[in-house]
Amino acid sequence: MKNKIKIIIDIFMTFLFIILMGYYVTENEVHEILGTITFILFIIHHILNIKWYKSIFKGKHNFQRTFHIILNLLLFIAMVGMMVSGIMISADVFAFLGIPTTMFGRRLHMLSTSWGFVLMAIHVGLHISALMNKLNTKMKNSTFEYVYYFILLLLAGLGIYSFINLKVWEDMFLVNDFKFFDYEQSPILFYLKYVLVLIAIALVIYMIFSLIRKEKNIKVKN
Repeated sequence: MKNKIKIIIDIFMTFLFIILMGYYVTENEVHEILGTITFILFIIHHILNIKWYKSIFKGKHNFQRTFHIILNLLLFIAMVGMMVSGIMISADVFAFLGIPTTMFGRRLHMLSTSWGFVLMAIHVGLHISALMNKLNTKMKNSTFEYVYYFILLLLAGLGIYSFINLKVWEDMFLVNDFKFFDYEQSPILFYLKYVLVLIAIALVIYMIFSLIRKEKNIKVKN
């Protein structure tokens, strides 16, 4: 039951994160409310995974485990950065605090949001092994094997294109002081691009760690 709750929270949190990337689509107040809900879910997520934190310094630390720990730490910092900066520039939900909006707050929000999204996509990539392995096994030597691989390559390619088109990297490295949106673009297309970016990053991470595991297994056998 607990695992099902964690999965539901993770899926809902990922969904909200994608919605939040389209700031221009929702009204500011809705954006801030959804952002607050996402952070609350993030806190619940960590409470439900408290055992993981207790085991950080126990056992052996191979590359994958160390990578996972560092990733979770960076994602936690990014999420805190998002919430703190969101409060700093709030015009509705936390306006009662009377905190003046500053360029630092805006830049911190753009930085933490863009990195948070990419780190979340990497996090997803580390947790889709079971699903991808089942799909790979089912599709291998089947009629649709090459169609399946083509679709994966197509999704990865479209995701990379969307990453460049959305200029996510510019936000990650604060190339501009403000986030610019194409207001003439369909919101559906906008969100589809972010979904494709998430899928592409997750697939790349999955493939990298699959190769690492295969290489490790070969060395063990030899």
